[in-house]
Amino acid sequence: MGLVGALVHASFDVVLIAVCLAGIRRATGLTLQTSYLSSKSHQRILGTVVGVGERLFDVAVAFMCAYPSVFRREQVPRPRSESPD
Repeated sequence: MGLVGALVHASFDVVLIAVCLAGIRRATGLTLQTSYLSSKSHQRILGTVVGVGERLFDVAVAFMCAYPSVFRREQVPRPRSESPD
């Protein structure tokens, strides 16, 4: 695999991780902090990558909603909050 193949593979991996982070943010509300990065350009790049992940996550959800015969929405039971006795 040449240099171009390695770059394509690494780019795909970064985008896949960004989509996973978008799903985690939507499901739990946890988000990635960019303030720990010292360079403003690195913060901007990371913000852009996460934004691409958000958009791709939205596209995947829209695609799944467009085919209700293939994909269905399950009712996820809410966890019960246990009160201390």
